[in-house]
Amino acid sequence: MAKTTSANNEEYSDLKFAPGVQQARRAIWTWLPFLYLLISDSFYLRTYDSAQVKITLLQMGGFSLLGLWLGLLFLEGRKAFKSADFVFLAPFFAYLAYIAVGFLRVPYPGPSVDDFVRYFLYMSVGLIVIREFGQTALERLTRVLLAAAYVAVLYGLVQFIDTRWFPPKHIGPGIDPFIWRGAFSDRVFSTYGNPNFFGNFLVLVLPIAVTQFMKTRSVYLLPLIALDLLCLYGTRTKGAWLGFGISSFIFVVLYAYFFLRENLRISRKAFLAIASVFPLTAVGVVYHFGNPSSYNFRIATWLSTWEMVETKPLIGIGVGSFKVVYPAYRRPVIFHIEGKHNTETDHAENEHLEQWMDNGIIGFGLYIWLIAFVLTIGLRGLGTLTENLKGARPPPSAYSLLGYITALLGMLIHNFVDVSMRFVSSGVFLGLLPAVIINLARGQALWELHYKGDPSQEAERDVGAPSWALWGARALLVSAVGAVLYVLLRWFPELQGPLRGQQSGGDSLQWFIAWAVFLACVVYMAWVYLRVAFTGRSVLAALVMAAALGPVWYFWGWFRADVYHNMAIFFSKQGRWDDALSFYQRVHALNPYFIMPYYFTGNVFNDRFNMTKQYRKEWGDANEEPRDDYERAMDSYEHVRSIAPNYVQMHHQVGLLYMKMHDHLRAQGREKEAQESLDKALARFALYENLDPVFAFNYYRKAQIYISRRRYDAAEREYLNNINAWKCHVEGHDHGTPEAYTNLGNLYYISGRPGKAVEAFASALALDPASEPALRNYRALTGRQAP
Repeated sequence: MAKTTSANNEEYSDLKFAPGVQQARRAIWTWLPFLYLLISDSFYLRTYDSAQVKITLLQMGGFSLLGLWLGLLFLEGRKAFKSADFVFLAPFFAYLAYIAVGFLRVPYPGPSVDDFVRYFLYMSVGLIVIREFGQTALERLTRVLLAAAYVAVLYGLVQFIDTRWFPPKHIGPGIDPFIWRGAFSDRVFSTYGNPNFFGNFLVLVLPIAVTQFMKTRSVYLLPLIALDLLCLYGTRTKGAWLGFGISSFIFVVLYAYFFLRENLRISRKAFLAIASVFPLTAVGVVYHFGNPSSYNFRIATWLSTWEMVETKPLIGIGVGSFKVVYPAYRRPVIFHIEGKHNTETDHAENEHLEQWMDNGIIGFGLYIWLIAFVLTIGLRGLGTLTENLKGARPPPSAYSLLGYITALLGMLIHNFVDVSMRFVSSGVFLGLLPAVIINLARGQALWELHYKGDPSQEAERDVGAPSWALWGARALLVSAVGAVLYVLLRWFPELQGPLRGQQSGGDSLQWFIAWAVFLACVVYMAWVYLRVAFTGRSVLAALVMAAALGPVWYFWGWFRADVYHNMAIFFSKQGRWDDALSFYQRVHALNPYFIMPYYFTGNVFNDRFNMTKQYRKEWGDANEEPRDDYERAMDSYEHVRSIAPNYVQMHHQVGLLYMKMHDHLRAQGREKEAQESLDKALARFALYENLDPVFAFNYYRKAQIYISRRRYDAAEREYLNNINAWKCHVEGHDHGTPEAYTNLGNLYYISGRPGKAVEAFASALALDPASEPALRNYRALTGRQAP
């Protein structure tokens, strides 16, 4: 099972491969590790999300890789797979198939496309590695991962020094040249854009680095290990610390059991007691330095997620549905913890619980099967590699296998309390690490088995395909490559902007790096695709590679959309509405499932509220039909509702829009229609109250409507519901603020209850003696200076 082989050129120099096979496989060996390096170390600060480039690299690079691999399979014909292969591939195929089935029944598929594509590509990477990566390719992959880690920790060191020995960004410059300097105060986030995601990477790459040092004794790995630990401390990420402590325990136990079992001089109980220092220390540190609000946030989110699980416990809601469905289950305490009401929670703060929510017991069972299957093969392989050593040094692959098993377990443990695996920078390892473990344990890739023991030593070739079909397929691929190259080279300069427009040294540095990486990736993949197609003789290989460029072209639009979204926000903040709206329309065209721009577009029209009907195509008007801002705003909000029915404060914003429409209609003397608008506003405010029962202004606006109708009892009920925190269900908890009591006092006064008004103003002053509105009204009613 764990026989060690080498997939080097010498060993297979006598094999006769079908034309194009070797070129395709070598390209895969090169592109997949380089893609992981780019995903780990790339960031791009001209997008709205600085990590969007990682998502785009996965999407575009992943589909390019997949197209190349499928082309390779067609080139190899019947040697592509054998029935015995599916013993190792079954968990990956099963999980992937269930994810696909789940996606077909998600309640709102648009926003789930991103997550579905991610998991599709994660599992595809696993399949590719198991089939194509032998020992030599895995060694190269490991070296590239360590190089990626070196880049990340070196920039992490720069941030660590910058945030501790240089002035803050608003006071003076530091050694971090980029605009996001100090984005997380003194927490280190490196190229990951988030300390939690960086912490997850550090936890999983550390055992790989340590075991590679144990295998090679290379002094070049010692700085990497030291900087990894320093950066892990600098992230101040409690979940990562916990993952580090537990994974260290696992590493020590596995090392002792498999590598030292013949030489361990203490009892197993004593050894386990010593090893337990790692997790116990980690738990103690997390407890001591932890933030109670962080614990409360996670617990509240887990409870809500469990309620979501209970709605469809067997089959799940569907991949990527959390962010759309969760607002209906979010607990009020979340708003208190965050101190905001216009935020969204995208994930469950526990990857494994969210897996259950997404995929139900069936899909979650497949997920557990995949993990258990991989660990079983890995541990058995480790046992085979280290048995009967009799004092000899274990083979090199044993150290690599130990490192990758610990890396996988460390990542899985960390994500019991974190969401890192839901983001590309960490999620890409979900398929990679298990696949590497399987091949290290088996000692060879599947393709190597297919060529051994075959007398012909030659792969199948296409037969019967006329030359015109082959050249037609090649021509189609050339056209597809040319079209994608044109689109990429046409728009990237616009996204980059001119060099003279870069405002700092960091911006200029990133401008040059972005161009270099962009051109290297584009030219290399175009060259590889054409080389494989013109070397190979498979019509289907050329066609499938051409088809793979479709998603590459499509997701390039998503990247452009994120840049345009960032530009639209920039113009909105400057009050340049026409420019902002123009860019929002470009976002809608390129990524119709991006919810936020539709919401922001509605807010722009809502704030501007120009009721002059006119036709403006750049504002989203169509068919030469003139519209006013009320119609445009409502159209944008309804589009949000169609793909994410409870998005952020959408219902409250629609209520405000109806109130503005009431004022507009009433000014025109259309009283009946104006009152109908208020009824609609009340309905939307009631909807939002179900989602966010602690947003004071929602109660104030409902009360304002009731006051305008002289329904003072209903207005009083709204004010008191807010003050009494009637939906929080926590004894002794209230939302009484000076503003809340002042509004209540004003209501009592206009409704003819001056005594109660005085009490309300006194309550406001008890909270804030300097509250000017309450103090003024109290003095007017009582003649006294203060209560």
